[in-house]
Amino acid sequence: MSRSDEPRSSVAVGWEWASRVLTVGLEFALPPLLGARFDHSWATSPWGVLIGAVLGFAVGMWHLLQIAREGTQPRAR
Repeated sequence: MSRSDEPRSSVAVGWEWASRVLTVGLEFALPPLLGARFDHSWATSPWGVLIGAVLGFAVGMWHLLQIAREGTQPRAR
């Protein structure tokens, strides 16, 4: 895609990608952190962290695959 095909400014495109990267990073990181908080509160160590890690990995990978799929589809004009 050339620059003339994109109706938005490069700053807008950059902010969109920054928000996507931040969202995916939080999807990977927050569930294990919340699991650690749960473990601390309920003395269930290490189950909350393990469940959070698996859940965070699954959600983060699902979102990454959606972004990759979106990049392979032709753009509507």
